[in-house]
Amino acid sequence: MSGSMLEQGKGQVRILIVDDDTAIADILKDIVARAGHDVSVCYDGLRAVDCLESRAYDLLILDLMLPGVEGLEVFKVAKAANPDVLVIIITGYATLETAIAAIKEGAYDFIQKPFKLDGFQIAIDNAVEKVKLNKENRELLRRLESACEELTALKEQKSQGRKIASINFLSSSMPSLHYLYGETQDRKTLLERLDALIALREKGLFSDHEFRVVKGQLLKLMDEKG
Repeated sequence: MSGSMLEQGKGQVRILIVDDDTAIADILKDIVARAGHDVSVCYDGLRAVDCLESRAYDLLILDLMLPGVEGLEVFKVAKAANPDVLVIIITGYATLETAIAAIKEGAYDFIQKPFKLDGFQIAIDNAVEKVKLNKENRELLRRLESACEELTALKEQKSQGRKIASINFLSSSMPSLHYLYGETQDRKTLLERLDALIALREKGLFSDHEFRVVKGQLLKLMDEKG
């Protein structure tokens, strides 16, 4: 199982909540479900492992203290099943050290018990936005790779003496970058976009000229955001 299994409804985020406190787990499930996400809940580590190995999730909300299989083991199973999954650790004071260790191993965030529901909501909203950004960047990379392959094939045809239409890579073969102009993008998000585009440039998917054009648009937007 891998990140390529994340074929879901447009805009929907698949979330798994794992907590042996059924009352808390159900409350958290209701909060997440109200936002329109596809949410499941498990009350023990063994069941969580089964869920993670049979279905791909974008976000895992995980209590470390679990019966059956320890939370840290569930965390490792989740990352093995889908390296792209974001994990938010729920921890009490006694397991805070373990939670910090999980962060170092790749957990996205942790929430310490007892916590306020509005604080939980903020953490989930931030994680969901990160999931969506990651998906968008992966889709952009996929489309750029496809466009690059198409352009390479056309160049090979041209080198063989075949007549082909001229191509402007930025305007026709390259996928739309309309999100660069979104009014709701904050400066942090724009910086993340820039990092993603730099990674694409390093993969050879942009020429120097093409990269400068896209980079220039991003820097202009960042200046406008102040």
